Amino acid sequence: MIKGAPDILLPRCDTLLDDKNEAVALTDAQRTRIERIKDDWSRQGKRVILLARKPTVVPFSGNQDKEVLVAARQGLTFVGILGIVDPPRDEIPDVVRILRGASIRIFMVTGDFKLTAQAIAEECGIISNAALVDDISALSRGGKIGSTKQAIVLSGPELITLNENQWDQLCQYQEIVFARTTPEQKLRIVKEFQRRENIVGMTGDGVNDAPSLKAADIGIAMGSGSDIAIEAADMVLLDSFAAIVEAVQYGRLVYDNLKKTVSTASIIFVCISPC
Repeated sequence: MIKGAPDILLPRCDTLLDDKNEAVALTDAQRTRIERIKDDWSRQGKRVILLARKPTVVPFSGNQDKEVLVAARQGLTFVGILGIVDPPRDEIPDVVRILRGASIRIFMVTGDFKLTAQAIAEECGIISNAALVDDISALSRGGKIGSTKQAIVLSGPELITLNENQWDQLCQYQEIVFARTTPEQKLRIVKEFQRRENIVGMTGDGVNDAPSLKAADIGIAMGSGSDIAIEAADMVLLDSFAAIVEAVQYGRLVYDNLKKTVSTASIIFVCISPC
């Protein structure tokens, strides 16, 4: 048995289980129907998983895991798909609204499928208007701005193709969703924004978030996250994600007080001349 992303596993399926639990040839019409269901569920913010199987005999060797992976590259039998609903926390939309009101841009970086990520971003308020969303075609390789829209959604494989001019354009968007990203790509996203004189705060809770948490100007881990993420972060949110609002408020209060102290302080130089 194998489970995974439909866009990865479906091309490897040659057959499917019918109503009689028998493997029959997978037709193009059936593939199209599966793709349509997957996209419909993804647009609803569901995480879609494909289930497949392959009767096979794995020869005994020193690297049995590799033999299984090789066998799973083709000739799979489609069993079904399922959609998992993982709604965002209730406080997330308010947190996004408050931080955006404080002139902080909020971007989403996730490993989810592109359509799923966009739907969740819209639900959280990270994308404020679904009608103003660009894709990679809006990023000109020659450096010319191809769109005036405020949001863009990109996937990890698309990030690999971007040149410097396209990164310059990308970093000007107010709302960005990065989908299907790897830990290496998360780290690159942080560094690309830093190179363009942005102060980057990164939130995460998984082991794969640790490199980007460490590289960010402010790494923020969730208290329920992995030990590695907590160790790599500069700040840990023990209560909920809403605590980040208080952190910003206190941070700006301290900064304002420091500016007032520096501007009102007087320095007296006493010069003692020789007799």
